[in-house]
Order: sequence, then C-alpha cells, then structure tokens
Amino acid sequence: MLEFRKAFRKSVPMLLGISGVSGSGKTYSALLLASGIAGKGRVGMLDAENGRGEMYADSPGIVKAYPNGFDYMRLDPPFSPGRYLEGIEVAEKAGLAVLIVDSASHEWEGIGGCCEIAEAAKKMPDWKKAKRLHKRFLNHCLSSNMHIIFCLRAREKIKMIKVMRDGKEKTEPVDIGIRPITEKNFVFEMLVSLRIEEETHHVIPLKVPEPLVGLFPKGVLLTKEHGEHIREWNDTGSELAPGEQLKKRAAAAAEDGMDAYQSFY
Repeated sequence: MLEFRKAFRKSVPMLLGISGVSGSGKTYSALLLASGIAGKGRVGMLDAENGRGEMYADSPGIVKAYPNGFDYMRLDPPFSPGRYLEGIEVAEKAGLAVLIVDSASHEWEGIGGCCEIAEAAKKMPDWKKAKRLHKRFLNHCLSSNMHIIFCLRAREKIKMIKVMRDGKEKTEPVDIGIRPITEKNFVFEMLVSLRIEEETHHVIPLKVPEPLVGLFPKGVLLTKEHGEHIREWNDTGSELAPGEQLKKRAAAAAEDGMDAYQSFY
C-alpha cells in the first residue's frame, strides 16, 4: 500500500567516493577521512593496488590518526565483483566501522573485472552479465552496516561528438575533463563524492549534501577533522529501524533471483 509519511533524515551507513589521477593522494586522504568517520571504531583497507596501501602504515600523519594502526587485507586478481564482495563480507564480519576500498576502479576495468567479463563472451560483449554482477556488488554495498570509502582512479576522458564543418557533418573528439574509472552511474550512489587535485592535493567537491558544503572551501586539504564533522552530522539523524539494513540486503538478493535469495536466506 502506498502512503505518505513525515520525512526525516536517518543516520545510515554511508558510501563515499574519492577520485583522482595517480599520485594525487587518494589513499592518504581516504585514511585520514576514515579515521574521523570511524570515531572509536576500527578502520580497514581492502587493497587492490598491489600492496601499496601498507606503505602508509608508518607514515607520521597516519600514525598520528591511528595510534593503534588500521586493519589491512590485500586483494589480488581476479578483480571480479564477486571477489570484492568476499573481501567486503570479511570486513563486515570483523565488525569494522569503516572500510576503504582502494581501488574500486579495478572492479570495473581491472584483470577479471566487469569489462573483461563482458569481453569474454565469444560472439559479442555480454554487458548484460557484467552489469548484473556490478549491480549485485553495488546493492551489497548499499545495504552494508559499515561506512565504505571507495578510492577511484581517474583520467582525462574524450567524447566523440558530431559537428558541422563546411556544411558537412563530422565526428570530432572533445575533452570532457577528468572522470573516475568505474561504471558510469556508480558515483551517483555516493552520499559524498570528492576529487583530489593532482598537483595541490586540494579537495574538489563533486557531490556533497547541502549541510556539508561548507566543509570543503576552495584550497582545502582533506583531514581527519572532515571525517569527524561528517560523522557528527550523520549521527544527528534518526536511528534506523531494527533490521532495516537486513531488509535492504534481502531485497537486493531477491533481485538476483531465487538461487541468490536462498543463498542469502
């Protein structure tokens, strides 16, 4: 039955995205942000970047943010959505407050990721299968009881458009700027989406709720305090009803068919 009720904001597990080109400082920024969001909870990193995440374990700034250190798990190929889900489920069972997924771009474009899954079809690319597996990955994340920060690689993207030149229609490349490497709709599922500038490491807000816009003025570096402010704002929302996230996960499993739902059940 459809019916209206009074609107109210809920305190929910958040999905956040940090994108940037190689060397922009995504991992360092994500660790600082996660430490503030977690409060007294544990932070873990799911590292698909060939073990580079552990390089920050003794960084002075990270040691200051994590007096007791952070948890770590290395993810090697294949980078299929299912492999990412295995790592996320381990993090959930471990009781982590925040999980950093670095980098989530491999799930889409890495070895064994969605692009390779689609191209593996013999006759023609099977994007239906690849997107179905990606959707399962996304739905699981949306129904998680953890906050998840996705680090995303980014690069300059070119779009081909049709233009009229000398009375003739031609196709020409147009630079549309730096874009995260992932499924095109993935970033829209983030509550907060940020990009880190390569040279300055300054934050460029891409998608931020109105109450948090003031946290990211021009020329600011991402810090632990940003995470603390985001957590404090989120905590002012109403608590979720018991089992609400579980119901979301059940609904997500049901979308994949009876076998997926029975496995979940």
